Amino acid sequence: MRLQKVIIEKIKKRGFIPFDEFMEMALYYPELGYYTRADIKIGREGDFFTASHLGEVFGFLLSRQIEILWHRLGCPEDFTVTETGPGMGYLAKDILDSSESHIPLKYNLVEINSSLAEIQKERLKKHKNKTFWYHSIENLSPFEGVIICNEVFDALPVRLFEIRHTPQEVYVTVNEKEMFEEVFFPCRNDTLQYLMEFAPWTLKIQGYRSEVNIAMKPIIEKMSKVLKRGYIVVFDYGYTAEEYYHPSRNKGTLLCYYKHTINENPYINIGQQDITAHVNFTALQKWATQEGFSIEKFSSQGSYLVSLCDEKLLKKIQEKDLIQQFKRLVLPEGMGQSHRVMVLSKL
Repeated sequence: MRLQKVIIEKIKKRGFIPFDEFMEMALYYPELGYYTRADIKIGREGDFFTASHLGEVFGFLLSRQIEILWHRLGCPEDFTVTETGPGMGYLAKDILDSSESHIPLKYNLVEINSSLAEIQKERLKKHKNKTFWYHSIENLSPFEGVIICNEVFDALPVRLFEIRHTPQEVYVTVNEKEMFEEVFFPCRNDTLQYLMEFAPWTLKIQGYRSEVNIAMKPIIEKMSKVLKRGYIVVFDYGYTAEEYYHPSRNKGTLLCYYKHTINENPYINIGQQDITAHVNFTALQKWATQEGFSIEKFSSQGSYLVSLCDEKLLKKIQEKDLIQQFKRLVLPEGMGQSHRVMVLSKL
């Protein structure tokens, strides 16, 4: 309730705030936001889990991808893997446990939550000579290597728009009962420019509502500044612009996760529930290209992970008794179709 009061006081001073500012406070307000509070739990005991929580097979496969990319870069002696939003540290541990000893691997974890960083450090203590923690991607020195973004972009604050004769943007105010309410104002210029570029057909559909994620752009710009040469591997649930803003998807993709239940109301459980929206991979591709990246691959997670497997690797998966985990990652009824992978390169 403390965070709810903080947001209400801010709104009272200004009258209303744009939805993306509300979402940023709900998720990232210092010590009280969903991702910044000390007692956050991710995984089966928390509100949601990602591929790394299904078991070690995800990290095992990614270690294979990292080895391939190291060879493509010419086997540099100073080779760095940077994971943004590393959660409970499971993926980092599985990658480092599975990595071949001949690869001179340094592993950065970019973590905004100091409590999670302590959990990660404990989990990775046997790799303490290889692991380094940073609060922001901007704190990194430029490096050659790989950046891993596993369900990072879906957690960025989004803007909400709705076509009400003209394109309107959602703002948040409070009523006399101090309950959050939506109000509508004309779209900001960059919101409208985004819609004109990526979803112009929606502007004629009365009542159409969806999201705009402009926050991805500065993240890619920051990553481009620190990655001298190498790759970004993005795992997330999302669509191309045509799929995302299809006329039939007229309520958008915004969802909230609270103790493994899903709701569509971001105005409850403030600071206690995750708020996410799917990724527009068309926008991500454009902004990455503007920063000098090439698109190496864009596919479903299932086909991407299967493409990493040769006969030797599949045999190891069977020997480690990881075949059921592997199926959940690659089959359409698991995460194979819902999640997409985009590999960006700067060489």
